[in-house]
Amino acid sequence: MKLMGQGRTAEIYHYADDLILKLYRTGFSGEAVQNEYHISQFVYDKGLPVPRTVKQIHHATRTGIVFERFEGTTLLSLMIQQPELLEQLSSTMAAIHYKLHQIQAEDSTLPSQKKILEHAILRVSSFSAIEHERLIHYLSELPEQRVICHGDYHPDNVMLSKDGGQHCVIDWMTGMAGDPAGDVARTWVILKSGKLPDDAEPAIREGFERARSLILQQYLAHYISLSGISREQIDAWMLPVAAARLDENLPSPEAEHLLQFVRDKLRLLDETVLTTS
Repeated sequence: MKLMGQGRTAEIYHYADDLILKLYRTGFSGEAVQNEYHISQFVYDKGLPVPRTVKQIHHATRTGIVFERFEGTTLLSLMIQQPELLEQLSSTMAAIHYKLHQIQAEDSTLPSQKKILEHAILRVSSFSAIEHERLIHYLSELPEQRVICHGDYHPDNVMLSKDGGQHCVIDWMTGMAGDPAGDVARTWVILKSGKLPDDAEPAIREGFERARSLILQQYLAHYISLSGISREQIDAWMLPVAAARLDENLPSPEAEHLLQFVRDKLRLLDETVLTTS
């Protein structure tokens, strides 16, 4: 099999003329692979622009999913290769995200956004017992919805066809049902502080750093314009989303930045309470 690409959790191989294999790294959770398979099936059946799942396979000590292949390029690659189109591509990213959020997840197939965030926050050992308690209480006060959310939406998980007429959203392992404002907040946190993989080419890394602020600005402005969701609604989710992201295997600088961000937010909440009391 020919290696086509790789990320932190899996490698992508050419499997057949119109199929690719996402082969997860040794030791990766089999339950997580099952989740991605079933969530991908669910959102595909809902008519969303996602790769069709074909089957699960086992290869030596590893597990994989065979997907229908989508011929195209990620938005991240296009943003770096064609910086003159940055505003247009960032708006496209927002429009695609908004379309995902138009579909309700009526049944219990998708896990709850709040439950996922709660479990992740409680696993973060950097937080004290009091911080855990405050974060979970804050999360419980946020709105409850059951809209389809991607949970890891960023420009490297969105693909456009060569002619730009079709798009595809990949990597649904974190798919969930919840509040779209929380899903947008997750994208904000990734775009604001996320780092590209260590094996990313220096030119790509530099291009992303230069483009980061404009992508974030255009994406948020266009999403808010389309959805009618306010910046305040999105901001309300920043705290638990950033706290939950600390459960991931992040580079030390990013983890330290997020931990400080969370603690600054908690301190601001304290100051707001003191001011209003």
